[in-house]
Amino acid sequence: MTHRLLAATTLLMLSTAGLAQSPGPLKRDEIVVVGAKLADLKADVERCAAGGCTVREDVIATVRYAEAEFREGNYRDARAALGRAVSRTRSRADSDPFAVAELHTARATVAWHFGDQREALRATGAQTRLLNRHAPQSPNALMAQMRLIATQYQLGAPTYNISQLKALSERATEANQPLIAMRADLGRAAMLYRSNQRGQAMKLLDAIQASDVPQAATLKLAAEVLAMRLAATDGDMAAVEALIARLTEDQKRLGPTLIWSPPTPTPYGPGNLPPIERDSPLVEPDVGYFPLFWVDIGFSIGADGRVESAEVLRGSELTYWAKPLVKAIGQRRYSPAAEPDDLAGRYRVERYTLTADFGTPKGSLVRRRAGLKRFEQIDLTVAPPKQLSAPTVPS
Repeated sequence: MTHRLLAATTLLMLSTAGLAQSPGPLKRDEIVVVGAKLADLKADVERCAAGGCTVREDVIATVRYAEAEFREGNYRDARAALGRAVSRTRSRADSDPFAVAELHTARATVAWHFGDQREALRATGAQTRLLNRHAPQSPNALMAQMRLIATQYQLGAPTYNISQLKALSERATEANQPLIAMRADLGRAAMLYRSNQRGQAMKLLDAIQASDVPQAATLKLAAEVLAMRLAATDGDMAAVEALIARLTEDQKRLGPTLIWSPPTPTPYGPGNLPPIERDSPLVEPDVGYFPLFWVDIGFSIGADGRVESAEVLRGSELTYWAKPLVKAIGQRRYSPAAEPDDLAGRYRVERYTLTADFGTPKGSLVRRRAGLKRFEQIDLTVAPPKQLSAPTVPS
């Protein structure tokens, strides 16, 4: 998955017509964790819990604290803090819907890594309903709807989700948000391709590349990259080199853009995580409960776009399971730098969590992490590179 971290990816300071009585979307610089002590961040949350904060102050304090806990691998504490804040702000959500919506985004992100897919869906749905009630034509509401569709797709409803993305594209066009409409079309193209409707997928990508919408250069490149990636899944790796060779100087100046990566490893299959037995140290004895494991992988992107020095920087007690991930990252290709000495944004840190879906095992009444094992990924770099993939790109 390509969830973005807790501060959210859609804090767009754009039109908020009809919300004169409500604060606008949160600004990116309102949620910053730089050298802050965890105890101080926790104290800010406790002050808000005692009733000394506005809704927006409560959200900012909670998300900053939850992000710090998340970065330290304390997923349970981050999840609990976000859940309590959702409860505290529920009765006042209508007074600052944009802020509370970002609280739901943070909760969904942590829930995916924690393993609770039902909680992630519930949080994403709550965000979508809140924004649709207050600002249905806003970029925030449209992007929330896109995240909800992507979440539902992961839980299994491809045909329905394809039609949902088509409707979302039409809705964004009517709201005069053509760039969001193009993003929805990118996601739909990926889903169409994965559903073996390849002709329709490529036709849609061609239409995006031919668009004359202003400020669409990044998304037009995204369509070109996605078309190339889809071709590469059929073994046409020459398309990767051909695309890199024809990148313009302006496209290279967009920053390190992910052009190609091998299929993301899974916890199963040849060369990946060995089968996990009940007596494995990865499983708590007697209960079959699967605990969380995480790593932060750092890597440099050279001026030629190739990855250098991919390595595990830190992680939980066991990290051997991340070896296939390090190998896959090392094979990525990013856009080359426009200038050989331009290294801005070319050191990245990504968090990977080895988690498992929640479920209720036979003979038990307690939902727990015991189902399908999977990797969750999120970019922890302060300024992530442009990820020009659609929400659900076939591997």
